[in-house]
Amino acid sequence: MLRSVLKSKSIGRLILATLCLFSHSAISAPFEIKVHDELIADYQQSAYEIETNLFQAPAPQGIRTNVFQTRLEYGYGITKNSEIGVNIYLSHYNDAAFVNGGKISYMYVPTHDEKGIWHYGIKNEINYIRDVGGVETTFYELTPILAMQLEKWRITINPSIDITLNKNSTVTFSPSAKVAYNLIQSIDLGVEYYADNLPIKAMYGVTRQPNTAYLVMDAKLDKTSFNIGIGKGLNSTSDNWVVKFIGAFSFD
Repeated sequence: MLRSVLKSKSIGRLILATLCLFSHSAISAPFEIKVHDELIADYQQSAYEIETNLFQAPAPQGIRTNVFQTRLEYGYGITKNSEIGVNIYLSHYNDAAFVNGGKISYMYVPTHDEKGIWHYGIKNEINYIRDVGGVETTFYELTPILAMQLEKWRITINPSIDITLNKNSTVTFSPSAKVAYNLIQSIDLGVEYYADNLPIKAMYGVTRQPNTAYLVMDAKLDKTSFNIGIGKGLNSTSDNWVVKFIGAFSFD
């Protein structure tokens, strides 16, 4: 009898843990869907970026409309190799508008051969986000930037590490990657991949956390660049589909 009771309690704990994991995994699309390259604002110059994305949230979140998110960024070149940035996050869903937080960032790109094979840099951020599900999170993100240029092909990897600064601190791995091909002088076509919040001590959880792949096009016009993409979630905890647009503008 005692063994049966203990077995029932164990099963109950397992079910509860599974439900908690699933509810934690049903995360909305990030406000920033971008694979960082080693591009920064010019020294003592300003740069502006606007990003919007539209997505259909996973069914468990109970959101009855598509979600429209916006990220506004201001960057300033403080040295020839670094910039600081400020972002604000906005959203609109269920016929209401929200301010969802923001971040401050610092990006450093060492001097290296711009025409060479290897390109690199690093970005540091402190984020405060109240996501579409209403969960508030403050976290530090460290993003190494690693890129390889092979004639018309460019491969970029961002193996980001997130450390929550809430009462119960956690460390997660949120890698992203991009493969792009220079179709003509000012247009690249490529694919991007994003995985979110992978537990460092349990990398097998990759299939349980949001994974999204995108087809993207990058276009450049003088000091202005655009990134347009359409993405599809690769598992049940990911958004069904996402459309994104990023416009970056620099002024003398």
